[in-house]
Amino acid sequence: MMKLREWLGRMLLKYAVQKPPVILDGKKKIACVGDSITYGAGVLADRDVSTWEYFLEKMLGTDFQVLNYGISGRTLQQEGDLPYQKEKFWKITHEVRAEVYLLMLGTNDSKLYNWDAERFEQQYRKFVQSYQTLSWNPRVILMAPPCCFEDPQTGVVGYDINGEIIKDIVRETVKKCAEEQNLEWIDLYTFTETHPEWFDDGVHPNKEGNQAIAEEIYRKIARNHAG
Repeated sequence: MMKLREWLGRMLLKYAVQKPPVILDGKKKIACVGDSITYGAGVLADRDVSTWEYFLEKMLGTDFQVLNYGISGRTLQQEGDLPYQKEKFWKITHEVRAEVYLLMLGTNDSKLYNWDAERFEQQYRKFVQSYQTLSWNPRVILMAPPCCFEDPQTGVVGYDINGEIIKDIVRETVKKCAEEQNLEWIDLYTFTETHPEWFDDGVHPNKEGNQAIAEEIYRKIARNHAG
């Protein structure tokens, strides 16, 4: 029964239709590329709009629009079960002409049936370069995914996610790529690893977690005014 539920869940993620954000005229745009942590699965399931993008936009003020291009379940690796680069958002994010790009993928890549360390690093570098080389020279900020916490009853992280891979390899790959390409990066893993209370299911930030993450991202953006 569990395998059937998991299969049905993956099919729903695969074929779910998600509309891109509506672009507002006269705003400086920040495009957020990622998976369910970017999308806001921890709060939107309860019809709450308290995503970290929502809080970030409030902090930045009326001159900015923070665009949410997160899609649940997506991987960076093209060989993963649900690759981000096969979605229409992949193309849209390269055309939206955002002043800032916040890139955060890797959590779903850590699932053992998706994971290949060498392939992840190679494809991550190309993924980042696809935004870094855009003709309008946007500011690209890499983000290491947050910590994922074990269920206290089962002792494992939910959704087949491997927390050790995120800690030891995904985070280090983000850091390494940022250093190689002279890009800014935000270490959300270290920022969140002592705050299990920010994650009701151990993986997706709740309202408190999203607000804290938005504040950390805002501090990074505010160091060098976007646009």
